[in-house]
Parts: sequence; structure tokens; C-alpha cells
Amino acid sequence: MSGLCLVYLAWTPYGIEMAERFLASYRLRSAGTEHHLVVALAGPDGDREPWHRSFAAVPHEIVELGTGMDLDHYRAIVGLVAAERYCFVNTATELLAEDWLLFLDRALGDPEVGMVGATGSWESPNAVRPGPLRRLRPGHEPFPNPHLRTNGFALEREVLLGLDWPLGVDKLGAVALEGGSSGLTRQVLARGLGVRVVGRDGVAYPPERWHQSRTFRVGEQENLLLADNRTRHYAEGGPLVRRGLAWLAWGRSPRASAAAMQR
Repeated sequence: MSGLCLVYLAWTPYGIEMAERFLASYRLRSAGTEHHLVVALAGPDGDREPWHRSFAAVPHEIVELGTGMDLDHYRAIVGLVAAERYCFVNTATELLAEDWLLFLDRALGDPEVGMVGATGSWESPNAVRPGPLRRLRPGHEPFPNPHLRTNGFALEREVLLGLDWPLGVDKLGAVALEGGSSGLTRQVLARGLGVRVVGRDGVAYPPERWHQSRTFRVGEQENLLLADNRTRHYAEGGPLVRRGLAWLAWGRSPRASAAAMQR
């Protein structure tokens, strides 16, 4: 059993280019801590030789998977590769800072913390539904709904195995597992453990301070450890796009929303 397992999920229908972007950043940015890299090749049957060739440049283990949602594949990996701790990153990941994995692993080492991630949000799918005119989406809390985004997150094996993390979920099921009333974040919190967003400054931020971390849909996201498609959408957007995305994540008054979470 390895100590820390880094799982990179390569969804092959996206093409080799995304994997090569991750790999280039992985070679450029020191992880800062010892780990075992697992490349999970997922998707329909096809020619996977380009991924095998590219990752031959770094020590790694390949695991071949089929179709399914990201969270399905992450959970399946736990049954195939034994480790004390896992860090999962998705296909679109690009590493942005030195010691990025060290920062995540160090935050996870706090005995009061059960799960850490590179980004988090207070977003709720109910936030964009106009009150009494439409039913709330079942299985989701109203805004503010703090949850770690599963584009890049880490937790210990012992904690992970104690979670209700079903296999075979569809897209809506995966959304609920990430940020729903019975999602991973709320399950960890229900066990009396904290969740943290970790910035490139090495600080582990509690949920009420996520909007101050400048990691996701705030300012220039200059404290972000890992980029993905959602962070790029904000980074490349104009003022109106950014304002709308920030409102979904943090509301019109982040200070008031943070105060509501502490009550």
C-alpha cells in the first residue's frame, strides 16, 4: 500500500491534448511530496497507445477503465490500487504552482479535516430557480450550499471507505454526489470532520472563507492551485460573464452568505 496516490483521470474521448497539457504541467511543477501516480484511462474502447507513449516519460501505473462518470472511476480506483490517501484530478487539470500536492496533503494531515480540494463553491442549483414559482430541486440544499468541487480533491482511504459513494451514477447523480444534501462534502461534515480549500499560498481555508481564498470565480483566481474547464471559463470571460459566474458561486453578498453559514 502506497502512502499517497495521485489519480489522474484521462477521459480518452477528449483526445490526447488534454492529457499532454496535464503531463507538461506535472513535469514542470514539483509536487513537493512523494506519491504514486496512477493514470486512469477511461472511455469507450479505442486506441490508447498515444496515452501510453506520452506517460512513459514519468513513473506511473496505468489502469484501464470503461465508460462512466468521473466519480465512478475515482471510486473504482480505490478498489484496484491500495493507498493510505488519494488525490483525484480530472482530465482538464493543469497544475499551476510548485508544491501543489504537498499543500493538499499537508492540509489533509490535520486530524480535524476529512477532505480537501483546490476549489469549492457555495452554489446551489436551487439558487437560479425563482422561489415559489418553481419547485426546489430535490436532494439539494438552498444557497449557500458549501461543497468541495471534485475536479481536484483529496481524502484518506479510511474516510473514503466510510462514505456512501455509489457506483453507476448518471450525470445528475454525480452532481448530487458532489454538492447535494447527501453528497461527499456533507457526509464528511456529518462525521464531525472539516473540509478545506487549499490555495497556492499553502493556506487551508474553511467554507466561510472560500470566497476570500481567491481560488474560484473571485478576482483573477490568482491563488488557484489547479486549473480546469470551469476556472478557465471564468478566466477567459468578460466582465458580465464573470459577474454572473461569481454570483452563482458566492451570491450578491458573500459576507452575508458566510455569516449565514456560521449561524
